[in-house]
Amino acid sequence: MVTPDALAGSQYYKVGDYITFAWNYTSLSVTPTAIDVLASCTANQATYTIAVNMSSAETQVVWNTKETPEGQAPFLTENYKLLIYDSNSTATAPARAGYLGAFSGFTFGMYLPQPYTSLKDGWNCPNCNAALSNLERMTLTTMLFTCGTTVGSLVYFTYQFGLW
Repeated sequence: MVTPDALAGSQYYKVGDYITFAWNYTSLSVTPTAIDVLASCTANQATYTIAVNMSSAETQVVWNTKETPEGQAPFLTENYKLLIYDSNSTATAPARAGYLGAFSGFTFGMYLPQPYTSLKDGWNCPNCNAALSNLERMTLTTMLFTCGTTVGSLVYFTYQFGLW
């Protein structure tokens, strides 16, 4: 993979945006005449067609995720695998020496955008609660009580023995 860089970390795309994939071929003795480019999601067992019978001279494809064919499974907020293989072969065919083997080494994420909800309309952050649980509150109370008792005892005994 050239674009996006497969080593750059996880890639996430919003459903409805254009996604550009670019690649290059290395160590091919027999260049395929056409390739198929697909995206596969294991969560819903769906395969999404990006390009079929695309000339192998082209090494880039732009996928418009907004325009999906009739009857295609809807996109999920999930991870997808990019599949690139020879059109005369299958995505699961074993690689042959000198020929284009099926590529499925790039994983990317897609997410469905959510509508904006203001605070006045009742939005709350489920992960932003700063309140302590009962166990945490009791632990903190016990620690503060112990520290207060220790400091109070230290002050009392140093005063009683005339060290202060």
